[in-house]
Amino acid sequence: MLDLRIDFQRLRHSRPAELARRALYRWMAGADGWPVVFRRPAPGEEVPAGASAHLYVHLPFCRELCPHCPYNKTLYEARQHEAYGRALRREVETYLARAGDRGARSLYFGGGTPSATPDLVELGIDLVRPHLEPDAEIGVEVHPRDATPPLLDRLRRAGVNRISLGVETLRPDLLKLLGRSYDPPQALDSLRAARAAGFPMVDANLIYGIPGQRDADPASDAEALLGEDVDQISAYPLFTFLHTPYGRRVAEHRFPIIGDRLRVRSQRLLSRVCRGGGLERTSVWSFTRRGTAPYSTVTHEDYVGFGAGAGSKVGGVFWFNTFSVPAYVASADHRPALRMAAGDRLRRAHWLYWRIYRLEIDGGDYRALFGRDLEADYGGFLRLLRLSGMARREPPLWRLTERGAVWVHRLQCLFSLTWIDRLWSRCRDEPWPEEVVLA
Repeated sequence: MLDLRIDFQRLRHSRPAELARRALYRWMAGADGWPVVFRRPAPGEEVPAGASAHLYVHLPFCRELCPHCPYNKTLYEARQHEAYGRALRREVETYLARAGDRGARSLYFGGGTPSATPDLVELGIDLVRPHLEPDAEIGVEVHPRDATPPLLDRLRRAGVNRISLGVETLRPDLLKLLGRSYDPPQALDSLRAARAAGFPMVDANLIYGIPGQRDADPASDAEALLGEDVDQISAYPLFTFLHTPYGRRVAEHRFPIIGDRLRVRSQRLLSRVCRGGGLERTSVWSFTRRGTAPYSTVTHEDYVGFGAGAGSKVGGVFWFNTFSVPAYVASADHRPALRMAAGDRLRRAHWLYWRIYRLEIDGGDYRALFGRDLEADYGGFLRLLRLSGMARREPPLWRLTERGAVWVHRLQCLFSLTWIDRLWSRCRDEPWPEEVVLA
């Protein structure tokens, strides 16, 4: 059976894909929501001052740079690490003084490799601690090589109660391809160490769609993770981004592309194993043990991020810090590099976008937040999802089906990832871009 090797990177930057995005976004967000334009705040312009109960800290330092990873990162350097800590303190303290008594229900650390700089994790927690609610989620991404008993105990004593381990795959040749500096036994040992350390939530990441990976490999990996009693398995396709070494090699036809049919079959087999192993699907990428709150970072309606390249959204205002670590460290007032104020309709479309990722669309929540009727605004779109088998109506909710969860990843390759590709590529090239137009 034909298995098309689709280069989504090339396809999503093509003219037909651009026309399809324009039609969809104008339909969902209205003419005033297209194109989306991020601009650098002018000198003297008031900077975003919103507060949120959900906080994120970006720690960009890595010991080695994985060729596929699109996130903002840099090789570890001791002097830069120390300066980053001072800048992070300034930014967080400035925010907390502005936020007043606003409590924090979640605090997540991503990267980069946060476990490479545990002192910065401790710093972030100590700064926010007076504002943390008693049952606040405190999560940290941990590299399997770092997951030693002393490091895990240090994180637990600091207050971390949730960790996510980047296992990615249990095939040694594929780990080498991804630039991961550990072997499968070490990855499984890291899960055992995390469980022994007593973390209430242990999440393990897997990647499918790696060239050379068989369709059943991710499912086999998931079975091994279930055998280690993990609380959540998060599975992501291997995406391509123009600003990564892997993405550039794909664009130059110097790296193979896995077939689309094999990628989808991998998703379905993996889902079957996770659900059969006692986990339930809690997002398009995650399967979580029943009764456990999912490990999730910025899928909230509002969130505030700190650190180089961190994004924030409060109300209808989005902003990003500079991606440049030296520029971030040198910034005295931590003005955002880019800002965008969304109109009401674009804000509503963004809410719907994240609800789709979380599988459940609640018209009551929509009305409480926007004072409008969900089906009056998006009934046509929701019915289209139902007719295509991607969603079902369970009053008062709309729920994504398994088919929908699988297809979201395919569709995002052509739609939302285009924006990420363009925005992050530009921000990595220019510390303070004047304007980024996403069309």
